[in-house]
Amino acid sequence: MTLISDAMSGMGAVLLPVAAGLLLEELTFGGLVRLLLAPRPVAGKRRERKTNRGER
Repeated sequence: MTLISDAMSGMGAVLLPVAAGLLLEELTFGGLVRLLLAPRPVAGKRRERKTNRGER
């Protein structure tokens, strides 16, 4: 029984940094890639039609 407890403790000590690293990587690089691939708004200004007849 103590062998199983020791094995679970060792596996937890190994898997916790791996899980924390994967979470950090997903939050930083995943968000960065999503930001870079997101469609960007058009930089040009909208042109309004100017009529000499006044507003309609």
